[in-house]
Amino acid sequence: MALRLEYSHDDETHRNFLNGQPVVMHSHHYLALITKLVEDLADMSAPEILRDAVEDTMRAVFDDYIAKNGLTSAQDRCNVGREYFSVFGLGKMVITGDENGGEIRLLRSHVDEGWVKKWGVHNKPINHFTCGYVAAMFGAAFNKPARSYVVTEVASIAAGDSEGKFIVKTS
Repeated sequence: MALRLEYSHDDETHRNFLNGQPVVMHSHHYLALITKLVEDLADMSAPEILRDAVEDTMRAVFDDYIAKNGLTSAQDRCNVGREYFSVFGLGKMVITGDENGGEIRLLRSHVDEGWVKKWGVHNKPINHFTCGYVAAMFGAAFNKPARSYVVTEVASIAAGDSEGKFIVKTS
């Protein structure tokens, strides 16, 4: 399945849209700074807040695309998330699993690679953004409500691993 991409720009507001959804183009610098802030505020539940915000935001994007394109198979619905991940420049992922959970491997990661460029290798995984993203992707693929999946990063490019690895379980 190839993701249908319709870009548009509102000349009056100067906002960009992808498939009717507002998007902001970003850099590894921006995501690395957001991630660093989240790490620094871990004692205030910042990682969970970022995960939940990403899950809610991306779920709306996935559900909209799935509905507009009449996608019914879980694989096609999951591929929407995988392809958007690449289109947004976030990296390249490999997905395995079913409605009970699964595994995501990040062969490339904009967040992790940006972290390493900015601060070097870290002592633990830091990709809270992708945890929320993957939760939204699985929820959309299997038509489950928000917070139905718990995503745990068990290997991380930012922590020196050759690829990222996320374990997905039902909550």
